[in-house]
Amino acid sequence: MAMENQKFDVSRRMFVVILLLIVGAILFWSFRMYEIYRNAGGNYVREISVEAEGKAYVTPDIAMLNLGVNTRAETAAKAVEENTLKMNKIIEELGKNGVEKKDIQTSSYYLNPNYKWTEKEGSVQDGYVLDQTVTVKIRDFSKVGAVMASATNVGANTIGNLQFTIDDRESAKEKAREEAIVKAREKAEKIAAQTGLKLGKMVNYYEYEDYYAMDKSVGPYMGMAEGLGGREMMPAPDIQSGQQEVTLKVTLSYKLR
Repeated sequence: MAMENQKFDVSRRMFVVILLLIVGAILFWSFRMYEIYRNAGGNYVREISVEAEGKAYVTPDIAMLNLGVNTRAETAAKAVEENTLKMNKIIEELGKNGVEKKDIQTSSYYLNPNYKWTEKEGSVQDGYVLDQTVTVKIRDFSKVGAVMASATNVGANTIGNLQFTIDDRESAKEKAREEAIVKAREKAEKIAAQTGLKLGKMVNYYEYEDYYAMDKSVGPYMGMAEGLGGREMMPAPDIQSGQQEVTLKVTLSYKLR
């Protein structure tokens, strides 16, 4: 009798386990079928993204210019001494033309041995050469030509990389952004009208600036008045800043209802 009761308990336990497995399988596949039906029915989250471009045209208000001094001497100390005297004169001239010290920054300073080639000895050291360059911000464009000429006349023997830029670029970007957003919204509304889609709320925004249209260099203006047969007075060139284009691209993403 005890043996029969034990068999009955085991059978009941197995029945419960099998029943739980069946119920679990039914629940799992019911949930999966619901997911498949929901996706097939178009109830999943759908989005649409549109891109547009805005532009602002502004007049640059800062000129950036590189002024350099190349000095050769028998010793490193002599090269540093002569170069410093020349650069101090250049900075003094910049001040006379209204350039403040905060707008003058040393951008490169290289002191290296100088070498020459001879048939007898090959490559041999021939003193030292020092290259120093300062980047100058010129806020009064009427002084750009005068700065170039006066700096060259007191010792600058490399002048180049003249660029025009905008001090407050954010104001220009704000105008371009406003135009781009208006265009993107109009584009999204047109797409919705043409396709029958219904726009929901905007869920994402992205922007980036088109740097290809950023600061343009006027070109490598090079003054080499010294070292080409003596010092000459460099005439002040006429410089035109023109207009600058600031381009901003935005992407708007909308939920579809």
